[in-house]
Amino acid sequence: MSSYYTADELLVAYLDNQLDPQQRRSLEQRLADEPALADRLSLLERSNLPFKQAFAPLLDEAPAQRLQARWPLATPAPQRGVSRRALIAAAVGFLALGVAGDRAWLQASQPEDNWRGLVAQYMALYTPETLAGFDSSPALLASQLQYTGERLGIALPAPKLALNGAELKNARVLAYDDRRIAQLTWLDARFGPLALCIIQQSGKPESAQSERRQGMNVVYWADGSHSFMLIGHNPAAEMTALAERLQGSLSV
Repeated sequence: MSSYYTADELLVAYLDNQLDPQQRRSLEQRLADEPALADRLSLLERSNLPFKQAFAPLLDEAPAQRLQARWPLATPAPQRGVSRRALIAAAVGFLALGVAGDRAWLQASQPEDNWRGLVAQYMALYTPETLAGFDSSPALLASQLQYTGERLGIALPAPKLALNGAELKNARVLAYDDRRIAQLTWLDARFGPLALCIIQQSGKPESAQSERRQGMNVVYWADGSHSFMLIGHNPAAEMTALAERLQGSLSV
């Protein structure tokens, strides 16, 4: 990954777990020293949206010249043309007020336990092309899984997350009503994007249950310290089998 970033590009890459360890450490030092940068990160993090995925279909048709004119890069980018990171950052800035408004509406209209509905809304935007551009090298995945697991208080070893017919593509931390959501995404060779989402939630363990949201099959359960949700276009019976495997693999 190029080391060149504008501020918003860097923050989006940080939220998307796309920085290497050295870049992450450098940014975290800057966040400690620069309150304005930390405030900007807080704004993006609280917006609840996975920016790279949410904007990917729009960026394919984005008015690049208009975005570049409105948010010119500080210095010429070394690569040819405008980078997808630059367009993402520009789109984030352009839509910031709308994102904040959407978040306020979601907070007012969604019950506390309906985080699954929010997940289903943005998962409905995913296509195989959404996940095609991820760097899913073992080293980067291991770093993402460790970071995501630490933020959610759960071990996420890559070998226990292997699913037949699906490639693990990335792990990230999202936000919902100031609560963290871990999102692990796979690309199933037959049925497309598949995601396991996790929140910290104490309470009684709950056995797996099934439902449909946004035209996708969902299996959800809880282990007493976390709630889990597996969502995808796989048939219901296959989703149940995959959920059973993950439930067994991630049990303490």
